[in-house]
Order: sequence, then C-alpha cells, then structure tokens
Amino acid sequence: MQKASSQDMDWMLQAMLRMYGRGGKASEDETGERRMFHGQGFCMELIEGFGEAEEDMAGLVFLSGYRPKKLFICPGKHAGFTFQALETGAIPENGNMENLREELRRILMRSDRKTVFYEEGQVSGSIPVFWFDYKSFAVDERVYNLMFLFQAGESLILGTFYCIFQDYDRWKPEVLRVLKTVREESEYEDQ
Repeated sequence: MQKASSQDMDWMLQAMLRMYGRGGKASEDETGERRMFHGQGFCMELIEGFGEAEEDMAGLVFLSGYRPKKLFICPGKHAGFTFQALETGAIPENGNMENLREELRRILMRSDRKTVFYEEGQVSGSIPVFWFDYKSFAVDERVYNLMFLFQAGESLILGTFYCIFQDYDRWKPEVLRVLKTVREESEYEDQ
C-alpha cells in the first residue's frame, strides 16, 4: 500500500492532526454497560463494541505517518471514530459553526473532486453538533464518512466517523444517536 498524499481523502484530516492537540480516554459508566469517551473538554457515549485502538492498529487504518493518537474502532476494524481539538484561532468569532462546516466541505472538495457529499445537519443535545456526510475513495474501497464539529468550552472539536460504504445505512442512525450524547466533560465528572 502507498503512503497517503495530498490527493488522498484522509490527507485533510491528517494535516489537521499534525497541527492540533489530542487527548482523552474511554471508560465505562457505573453500570459497566456503556462506554464513554472523555477528554479534550467533552464526553460522549461510544457505540457498543468500539474500543480505543493501539498505535500500531492506527497505522493499519491510516497509511499516512500522521495518524490520530485517539482512534476508536469496532471489533471488525472496518468502522471507527477519530477526534481532535482545533486551536483556539479556528473557532469562528461570531460562533457561526455552519460557516465552518461549509469551509470544511470546500477543503475536502479541493483535496479530491471525486468526493460525493450527501446531507448535512445539526444534532441537538446538551451541545449542538454540526455534521455532514460524504463518500470518499481509498485504495480499492469506497468509504462512508460523517464529519462533525462542536464547541465544548474553549475547545473546538472536529471528529469523524468512517466505515466501509456498504455499511453506512446501518451505522449512520447510530452515529447520529451517540452525537446527541455529547456534553461538556465537567458534566461527566459531576456524575
């Protein structure tokens, strides 16, 4: 397999990972049934079965040398979440997340004109989460991606969910459901 280049779909994500901080951990709640990711100023429920990937596994998923430090994948390793906190300067002064979401779409389109965009929306929970989904192409596979962003305290968080394209209809409703669980990390710690 080849290393990712500026023509690959994960190039934009990887470029952002080089520039911005990371951190966080997954844990079980008091019942031991639900897994939560918390760190970077926010927490959210994880889909059942998803766990944090070790660095060597991240290397198998992201061929580029610049890969997420925090990657949560399903047991079959064909679907996962990534998160990163963007620098303070990336937060829109007027708080207009729709404009930032549109700029992310433009960046993706410039990096690969084959990208196919579908829907966009906002999930309202404790914190509003703005998202859009699209199809990208990697090596020999079509990939479904749902990119989302939200502000948690002073942090602007950019996340992605990805899976093999043929499974998108199974995963999309579940991903939108867990995005409703996003809240400030301090709310998680107070429980």
